[in-house]
Amino acid sequence: MRAATRVYAGSVVAAGVVVLVAAVRFGGAGAEPAIAGLPTAGPVTEWALPLVKLCYDLCAVATLGTSLAAVVLAPAGSPEKAACLRAARWWALGWAVTAALSYPLTMSYVLPLPVTDLLADPGLLRYGLTIPQARALLPVLGAITMVVLATRLPRLPGWVALAIAAFGLLPPAYVGHAASAADHDVAVSALTVHLIAVSLWVGGLGAVLIHFRRAGDLRAVLSRFSTIALCCFVAVAVSGVVGAWVRLSAVSDLWRTEYGQFLLAKTAALVLLGLFGWTHRSRTVAHVADGSGTGTHVADHSGTVAHIADRGARHVFVRLAAGELIVMMAAMGLAVGLSRTPPPPPPAGVADAHERLLEYDLPPFTPGALLTELRPDSLILLCLALPAVGYLVGVRRAGDWPLGRTLAWYAGLALLALVLLSGIGGYARAMLSVQALQHVVLAVVAPLLLCLGAPLTLAARATTESSQYGDLGAWLRKRRLSFIALLPAAYMVAFPLLYRTGWLAWSLAGHAAHLLTMALFLGGGLLVFWVLAGADPVPRPVSRPLRAGLLGGVLLVQLAVGAYLLLGPPVAADWFYLVGPDGAPDLFTDQQLAGAVHLLVPLLPLALLAVRLARHAPSR
Repeated sequence: MRAATRVYAGSVVAAGVVVLVAAVRFGGAGAEPAIAGLPTAGPVTEWALPLVKLCYDLCAVATLGTSLAAVVLAPAGSPEKAACLRAARWWALGWAVTAALSYPLTMSYVLPLPVTDLLADPGLLRYGLTIPQARALLPVLGAITMVVLATRLPRLPGWVALAIAAFGLLPPAYVGHAASAADHDVAVSALTVHLIAVSLWVGGLGAVLIHFRRAGDLRAVLSRFSTIALCCFVAVAVSGVVGAWVRLSAVSDLWRTEYGQFLLAKTAALVLLGLFGWTHRSRTVAHVADGSGTGTHVADHSGTVAHIADRGARHVFVRLAAGELIVMMAAMGLAVGLSRTPPPPPPAGVADAHERLLEYDLPPFTPGALLTELRPDSLILLCLALPAVGYLVGVRRAGDWPLGRTLAWYAGLALLALVLLSGIGGYARAMLSVQALQHVVLAVVAPLLLCLGAPLTLAARATTESSQYGDLGAWLRKRRLSFIALLPAAYMVAFPLLYRTGWLAWSLAGHAAHLLTMALFLGGGLLVFWVLAGADPVPRPVSRPLRAGLLGGVLLVQLAVGAYLLLGPPVAADWFYLVGPDGAPDLFTDQQLAGAVHLLVPLLPLALLAVRLARHAPSR
């Protein structure tokens, strides 16, 4: 078995290296003849940089995958959980080493200057702080350091290391080809989803193969990972399509350009991986679950027969998983070659849109454009798809579930999709009135509908101790969320801070800041209306007067913000003056419309909630 393991591991590494070398040669990024009079980085940099990048990606993927295995796949207290945490720490150290090696090699490639000359003058290394590709490695090193520390602190929740490792994947994404795409925000979100989904999928499979192939609870581990892998496959496919859509100006670029041909090769690898995944779900998981495999019955004793059958089923899993990892490693080699191949240039005239502060172009404003313009942000699509599918699965498992709660849940998700993925999502960063509409829906209307869907109650009814992810209801009942008492104050203060400080202009100037601000308002709204709606139990009983007071406070904040926008000084006027689209109202009129949105839109949902509180006693 050890000899087979070495063969599998060698095949995985060889597949990545061979495909990488072919991709670099095919993409024209390998060692090229120097042109007289022009500096060159030299063959050492030209070949060492992609090889180090492949090792960097491998270590990053393995860090995220073993962290996922420790947090989600391994049973609590199992030896596999501790082994995965140790492995994550060692993989993170390898990730740090490759990131450190990438710094001088990236500088050598960008300057260009032979890496030996660069290392001979240490003063030049400080120049890397002015190169975005090299500077992006510094937050990666910081994240890796935090991952190592998190895995050594037993009292720290395991998901902390997983979240930090996922963040460590992102800084290079903001300075690669996605940063120069015509729709910068859509391209960066697509790459973010792509990187995280691929890392969880590939790294998780590798962790299962290495740490759980002999585990007694392999059946439960495979069931959990099969669901995760399916979600990752869909996320990779959708984000890949969106990423290609914003980088390619015509379908013919797929076969006429080297960048498009790399995309076609990665698509073929994804289809092959989909076939592997289908085989895993239909054969491997079922065989391990029922104890049947390809083993031969060579004894009459039932215990011996079951043992051999179990060994056969595990052997089938190991062979399929190793083959899948070989294809995955080859796809990673293609990805490195793709990252070093520039996408086709945009058509004439499109480059002017890149100079806009929004980093994406907006057509002239019309009321209809709020609905007809589409912003297919992969990250938002994924964040909406997961609760939509999860709720549907819960409804099917729970059996008799009220239709009204289901309608409320999906109405809330539909509203979120409307204000985030339609023209409202695009114009919200350029017009204060549209931004106000987006924030009111995110912080008031959609959270109320989602909380009326009672998702926590559904999770408690749809899961048991023997279900795939355990008894979620029992887990929630054990949580002591003492911070609930602080939520109303934080929620009340957030809106005035947004409009009375530089927070609004900061949140609109960058895609990441905009996403973070929207997530904070949506999260705050969900937690506050969790208490107000009374559809789900809360950690501590809340009396009817307290709920009524909290509801009145939410209403007063919306009215106060609306009055401030109607009567107060201009808000973020410099920003909206620069980015306002053609056809938009003047700044004064637009701010008045924003005030009217805060005054009128929350009234109906909050009034209906007040009627609900008056008619029904709160849940306890």
